[in-house]
Amino acid sequence: MAESTLAVGTMSGTSCDGFDVALCRIGADGDHVELLEIRQVDYPMRWKNILRHLGECTEVQAFEIEAEWSVWVLQALKTCLIDWKSAHGTPQLIGFSGHTWFHEPGGRGTAAIGDAKMLAQSLGIPVVADYRTADVAAGGQGAPLVPLFDAHAFGAFGCCINLGGIANATVLPPETDRVRAWDIVGCNLLLNRQAGRLGLEYDADGESAAQGKLNAAAKSKLDQWAYLQRVPPKSLAAEDLSALHAILDGIDAPQDALCTAVEWMAEAIGASLDLSPSGGRVLVTGGGAHHKVLVQRIAHFLPAGWTLEVPERIWVDGKEAAAFAWLAWRTVRRLPTSLASVTGADRDVCGGRVFGNFAAHQEGFDPR
Repeated sequence: MAESTLAVGTMSGTSCDGFDVALCRIGADGDHVELLEIRQVDYPMRWKNILRHLGECTEVQAFEIEAEWSVWVLQALKTCLIDWKSAHGTPQLIGFSGHTWFHEPGGRGTAAIGDAKMLAQSLGIPVVADYRTADVAAGGQGAPLVPLFDAHAFGAFGCCINLGGIANATVLPPETDRVRAWDIVGCNLLLNRQAGRLGLEYDADGESAAQGKLNAAAKSKLDQWAYLQRVPPKSLAAEDLSALHAILDGIDAPQDALCTAVEWMAEAIGASLDLSPSGGRVLVTGGGAHHKVLVQRIAHFLPAGWTLEVPERIWVDGKEAAAFAWLAWRTVRRLPTSLASVTGADRDVCGGRVFGNFAAHQEGFDPR
């Protein structure tokens, strides 16, 4: 009888606030995923600044950053593996998200930094990376990547919303005839920038947004953002949000900018989902799920009969990293990792490149 697989997944998102590491046990058929551990390793301010400007780097600069960042990632992974080994054992596989350098489907393509080969050799564990390239080569957006995981792990919901640096949504059958997903708006990238005007890393619980007032003129400008009118499949990169930053930066009081951003995002999210009036459940995860005001406003803009649910914290913080563990499991079995109905590719694609030999026995690994 086939056994379960112990796998690690990582996520370094557009917010650039930290590196998430999830430990999962994946059932033999891949249907059951147990999230055992999640650790959010905060980036030092130096790395936050470097990664936030990565999209502006030349190829030479990006390669230099990749080499140093990969060493930092290696140490973060080693620490997690050591801490978790006695309770859970040694992982057999790592799904590595890397960190996006640029994402321009239809243009120069997509690329992420992260030396997966070095990580596999140093840890003695096979690493799966570079999930997007194959989908882009097949004519797709290469993103979002989590919807297939949403469909398998959270199929009881009609919709899954992830409030990360960018907010994205997965609409699941029977709300739609096939899984559909897309990036909707900037989220924590917008909020954190405005919180920075107050000397804050982020707006904890939305307290500052709650103190602000809506700037109607600025919201009207945000409503005219051309991306909102595009039909999915569509995806966003951090660099696509410059016009939104400019509008919010132009609001004198940062609290008002935060209030306006929250109201606009919530309304845009609610309007884009096009959920049926029959009602259902919406799952909300990601860092923005801790923003009480944003969650309340999204709930307000959902159609009647729809309820918004925030799961236990381990899934709020760890869903995307867990998804990469599961996608790695699918990659080594040559199963699809992205859906044509989501990305617009000409077919479902098995993305990801495997570094190391997944078939090799892993019992002897010692990260120290």
